[in-house]
Amino acid sequence: MKRPAVLASSLGLALSLIAAAVASPARAAATKSFHQATAKDFEEGEAEASMILPVGEVVPGMRGAHVNLDASFVWCSALSRDGTVAYFGTGDEGKIYAIDVKGNGDRARRVADLDAAWVTALVVRPDGTLLAGTTPGGRIYSVDPRSGAAKELATLGADHVWTLAYDARTGTAYAGTGSPGKIFAIDAKGRAREVWDSGDKHIVSLLAADDRHLLAGTSEEGILYRVSLDGKAEALQDFEAEEVRAVAKDGDALLIAVNDFERSGGAAPASGPPAAKGTRITLAPSGSPASAGSLPRPGQRKSRAALYRLERDGRIEQIFSIGDGYFTSLLVGDGGNGASDVYVASGSQGRVYRVRPDRTASLAIDLPERQALTLARAGDTFLVGTGDVGGVYRVRPAAAGEATYLSRVLDADYPARWGLLRWRGSSTLTVDTRSGNTAKPDATWSGFQHLADLRPTAHGGTGRLASPPARYVQYRVTLGGANARLDEVSLFYLPQNQRARVTELTIADGGAAAGATPAAGSAAAATRVHSPIVKLRWKVENPDGDELSYRLTFREENDAVWRPLAGPDPLSKAEYDWNTEGLPDGTYTVRVITSDERAQPRERALDSTFVSAPILVDNRKPEVAGLTASYPYVSGRARDAESPITAIEYAVDGGEWRELPPADGLCDDLAEAFTLKLPSLPPGPHAISVRAWDSADNVGAGSVTVRAP
Repeated sequence: MKRPAVLASSLGLALSLIAAAVASPARAAATKSFHQATAKDFEEGEAEASMILPVGEVVPGMRGAHVNLDASFVWCSALSRDGTVAYFGTGDEGKIYAIDVKGNGDRARRVADLDAAWVTALVVRPDGTLLAGTTPGGRIYSVDPRSGAAKELATLGADHVWTLAYDARTGTAYAGTGSPGKIFAIDAKGRAREVWDSGDKHIVSLLAADDRHLLAGTSEEGILYRVSLDGKAEALQDFEAEEVRAVAKDGDALLIAVNDFERSGGAAPASGPPAAKGTRITLAPSGSPASAGSLPRPGQRKSRAALYRLERDGRIEQIFSIGDGYFTSLLVGDGGNGASDVYVASGSQGRVYRVRPDRTASLAIDLPERQALTLARAGDTFLVGTGDVGGVYRVRPAAAGEATYLSRVLDADYPARWGLLRWRGSSTLTVDTRSGNTAKPDATWSGFQHLADLRPTAHGGTGRLASPPARYVQYRVTLGGANARLDEVSLFYLPQNQRARVTELTIADGGAAAGATPAAGSAAAATRVHSPIVKLRWKVENPDGDELSYRLTFREENDAVWRPLAGPDPLSKAEYDWNTEGLPDGTYTVRVITSDERAQPRERALDSTFVSAPILVDNRKPEVAGLTASYPYVSGRARDAESPITAIEYAVDGGEWRELPPADGLCDDLAEAFTLKLPSLPPGPHAISVRAWDSADNVGAGSVTVRAP
């Protein structure tokens, strides 16, 4: 948990920033910042010999030094009785190597070559000799690590020896095998006897529980058993998973690494009630601790894994899980008193995780190889054997200055000037930055430069970036000591101002667009409206999201003078309702001047101009004129000064309106003549009404009296 003072200060900073934003909204978009404060934020970067804790702190982690050996993979390990030598079993040529725990050499010493493909299990006897389990063939070898002499001690009735446990009190070795999954006891003379048949395909983990019991984890059913030396077994936990890969003691509790692999195909579901299931792996919403900057390793069998803690009273708790990968080995930290750090290796992504007693997990080290297969204690640190290129890494806490954190590439979207970088954490951190204009750093980027004008603060420090203006920037933090930490980073910048532009102006009622002014001679028709209130709406392209203002002017199409529209004050919304009732009918254009002066200082403000296509203002009614009647005919003209006539209708004595076609049959001109032949009417006078519509939806009418004989 972060320190209360840091939290309180962070809250104060947040409130002050909110207050500033409320007090001065017009400047909100000028200075911007990148802010990183959570584990998720930091995991987007690259941690080198450092760890990102779940609470969002970057702290010194571990560094691995590679030790070479000639093997495709390093499968298993065991420590000498005095803890000074670590032995490693390898494949594909069945060799055993030794590494001095306190040494610093870069090569392992080859101890023995066995007549086997894989050395899959190792234990050390009290006299210092090794017992090595191999596969295929299910054989046990006795190896003298001093002379390298090896002899076959026993051949078991199984294809594979996956795990070994040794009882120093009786001098008996116990082997967990595969195909079938059994436990065998092997005495000092190599005599082997079957202790227990699990009924499962493999026993992949084995641990002495006490003087009379073994703990055995199986595959493919994924069950943990307690097995007495007389062959009686009790199931401690059934998991909804494929294998119980590793078991370790932590005080009175057990730590259990469980893997569940994706199965191909599968049998048809059985009829009847659903089968009962075991303890299920539950994935945390946030996933596993990420390796900053690491790439996914493809080509692996899809799997997930979980670490459980089983208390003496039978209570079980999942304390860590990963959604993509599997566990291979467990190592309990110093103490083993029930409150120790636990290291768990992953065989799919070459990672070793640290799980604290409070159940928080972090990535201890991320190795170049895909598989971290075995862990061996080395004093207060540990050794890791790897696969997918066999090797061993000496892992130790990072020394002062070795732990670094490199942020992800931060994108300002546009060329930017850099300001201050402020951090919370240790005041002794060293911060460098670099900048460039390519999304991936290359030779064109500037080199790393120290912050200038460094100043300590109550909870960290601040300094000004010396990197040149550019679109992209990265910061790198060097953690100066074992207690160094980075909690939070804010990097301020001023992006180059971008010009906002109106891209389209529309009339809201009709939805017609009034685009840019047509070129001279264009036959494009002007937009026509049918209401005195013209609802102008415009679309704006605003790249940097500045608060904008708009000034509107208009002019008649052939006029040279622009007249103000919408009053003296600029508009803040991209809309205006224009009352054209007092204007003469005609064609007008509207000009929109867009500015970001609300959000930018005067010297940085930019504006742009948009001129609409012609907008026809026609508020006058069409005229129905020249009506003459001579039964059974009525003649006349419908005309309008600006808009074409679109329809003519007539009604007799206030009856139903009926369509009246023009003389040429087409309503397409400003004036249309018409002649109406009336139907047979009763003798006497009759009122004939005629109305005409123009394209602006204005309607005009006239009437005449006709006398039927």
